[in-house]
Amino acid sequence: DKRAFTVKEAADYACVGRSTIENWLVRGLLPYEELPGTGAGKYRFRRIRKRDLDEFLDRLYTGNDSADREKSNSKPIILTRNS
Repeated sequence: DKRAFTVKEAADYACVGRSTIENWLVRGLLPYEELPGTGAGKYRFRRIRKRDLDEFLDRLYTGNDSADREKSNSKPIILTRNS
């Protein structure tokens, strides 16, 4: 059982397009971890915790997204390795 997904894996798991996941990350709706590396753009080394994705999808599909609306104007949530 995977504990963290790449952006593509998260998109496949959530049955959405990669651009949707990217949008959620940029808007700060979905936390992710950026790993050290030389990747840039879509090749950055980002990982999304399965637990975070499951919680986000639960809120999204149950309509309990008031916290997400508040976050939509905030910066992306980037987790550090110590999180």
